[in-house]
Amino acid sequence: MKHVLAALAIFAVIASDARADSIPPFGPGPNPVGCSNVVQDFTRVPMGDSAQDYWEGKGAGSTHRYITDLLADPANVLTVNLAIPNDGGLFGQYAEQSFPYVVLVCYPTSNANARPDYPLPTGDVVPHMQRGAEAPIFADAAARYPILLFSHGLTGSPLSGDYLNAVRLFASWGYVVVAPFHGDLRFADIKLDSFSDYFYALLNIKDFVAMQAVRPLSLSLALDSVLAGTQFAGHVDAGKVGGFGASLGGESLLLMGGAQLTTTVGQSYKQVTFDPRLRAAATYVPYFGQVVFPAFGRDQNGLRDITLPLLAISGTADTTAPIAATEQGFAFLTNTRQLVALTDVEHGFNPAFSDEIFTWSLAFLAGQLSGDPVARATSARMTSVAGGGDDVLKTDYMAPSPPQAGERIVVEYRNDALNHYFITAEPDEATLLDAGVVIPGWQRTGFNFKEWARGGPGLPACRFFGTPGIGPNSHFYTISDYECWLTKANPYWLYEGIAFNSDAPVGEVCAADRVPVVRLYNNGMGGQASHRFVTSHSEVREMVQRGWMVEGVVFCAIP
Repeated sequence: MKHVLAALAIFAVIASDARADSIPPFGPGPNPVGCSNVVQDFTRVPMGDSAQDYWEGKGAGSTHRYITDLLADPANVLTVNLAIPNDGGLFGQYAEQSFPYVVLVCYPTSNANARPDYPLPTGDVVPHMQRGAEAPIFADAAARYPILLFSHGLTGSPLSGDYLNAVRLFASWGYVVVAPFHGDLRFADIKLDSFSDYFYALLNIKDFVAMQAVRPLSLSLALDSVLAGTQFAGHVDAGKVGGFGASLGGESLLLMGGAQLTTTVGQSYKQVTFDPRLRAAATYVPYFGQVVFPAFGRDQNGLRDITLPLLAISGTADTTAPIAATEQGFAFLTNTRQLVALTDVEHGFNPAFSDEIFTWSLAFLAGQLSGDPVARATSARMTSVAGGGDDVLKTDYMAPSPPQAGERIVVEYRNDALNHYFITAEPDEATLLDAGVVIPGWQRTGFNFKEWARGGPGLPACRFFGTPGIGPNSHFYTISDYECWLTKANPYWLYEGIAFNSDAPVGEVCAADRVPVVRLYNNGMGGQASHRFVTSHSEVREMVQRGWMVEGVVFCAIP
């Protein structure tokens, strides 16, 4: 991953102004790109057809076309064969059949790579394509690069239209991009937006379910092949696997992450698979179904307990994958998540928003896969891409990375009856609250952050509780010497000791490798003073809409 971080030198620019929530576009990466062998004989394409028909698998049953029919050197093209299981009706008529999947792999290559580009009949090219049994030429032969599973939209392909441009861009930033040709039309010839109609869904549901269900299986199989194959296995990091999915490709990554798929018109749902190797997914106009026919079960309940970190970039004018259905699904996600709305964008790739699409995706994936605290903090603080179209961060939460020695997760709770929030860095105290011991009614909100344990680096956070009988029934925390001294002198507050240690902001600005924690005050609503401490932009915005005041950045959390 070191070469991805070196390539993301733009983080150094962002770090020079750590206050910036709007970051500059990334643009193409610094690496030239090479790709695996997908040489084809285009003279085999009959009059009236196109090569793209074969890339996309057009035609059903015995008349279907697929890219395997065009391969001129099949022995040297990465192809996997998916044996479809017979699993409770998920795969309908396709159960127990075997289908080939061709996989394009593109990667950061050396400036010395003199292999020619491979021209396509569309006028595009596969850059520095391998021929015959040639091995890939990596930018650094000794490095292990992160993997990006690339899942195109319905009826698309890695070589079609804007998808090939996206594959090249991710590879230029240091990813080994693994892109199967899903060949959706081999299974179902349907339109996604038509599933808002009950009778259309009733007539097409079996093949639609099968087509959706095979996609995540083909992604896992492609990953298996890359990790086991002699050409790529020694150059990739199996512990850093991300995904990028467009439209139905976004749904495919969620299914790979364990989401349950709608299987009937009555909206029952079932898990297709779960591949824990997928660590994070960035998606563009992801298909969460229609509000009246969700992709993940009734009311999107099939997304409960999904832990896959997810970025979703949706268009506000999209009727095929409406943002309302995505928001409905996001309500069930508990891990790191960002939902970005592109104003007036419909379904499909919008070139005017290319900077927003790829900058959000690259920042998110670097934050989740690199392990670099600056990358994580940049992603957590990000609210928009500078210039270009109108992108709005609607929902966000950056879950803290697992605590290392000397670190503590600060867990947030809410008591609905009191309308108060509480945080603790003490595991024993959290256990008591979870069990409802001592004071019942406290529930985790799911919004946590990470700090140093007591006595660690940074400044000690004084913890106070309202004096019984006269003070507020709430807690207060501060690392300010002055606030701590002032509150200790206030008869309405009792000092309870040090809660944790935190790095301090300077003028409300945190260091580039830290996440700002914002303190909010409820203005004494309900007759009781209460504070809340959060890192989420959308939670701050919601609290302000409820009448809370922003008191500023008070801690700098470890990302």
